[in-house]
Amino acid sequence: MSKHSILIPKPGAIAKQSNVFTWQFGTNPETTATIISFELRHFMTTGEKSWSISGSTGTLEEKNIFLYSFSIPYTSDAPFHKTYTLEDGLTFQHGHSSPGPSGFYGFTYVDADEATVTIDIHPTKGIAKGTFEAKFKSHGYRTQPIGTFNLLRDDL
Repeated sequence: MSKHSILIPKPGAIAKQSNVFTWQFGTNPETTATIISFELRHFMTTGEKSWSISGSTGTLEEKNIFLYSFSIPYTSDAPFHKTYTLEDGLTFQHGHSSPGPSGFYGFTYVDADEATVTIDIHPTKGIAKGTFEAKFKSHGYRTQPIGTFNLLRDDL
């Protein structure tokens, strides 16, 4: 069983101007996210914490959302440099607008079949830099994004 939180920014949401989250498919032009999130999430029921990062383009109203989102386990407030895979506790998803019935917005969210995130993070300063790559092969998907991020935490 999988559980995913789907966070869709409200119109007018303001992200930190210095945050950059990009992705590219092969030799296609690079896409820069217009909405970016970087925060420490705390699951109250279990006490589990994780670092959550996402970047998206589009809006619900225009029915053109396209996003990548991932999380890694929280270990401590000590700075670290590490490469994560799905086997190391990384979760990596892609979401996009999809047709919905009349009166509803449609949205589809899928898990990566393979993913790697290399991250340099300084938790107390709220800084994260890194790269990612993923493969989506199930359910008819055939995307393989490669991306970068340079972020300041939203929740500080």
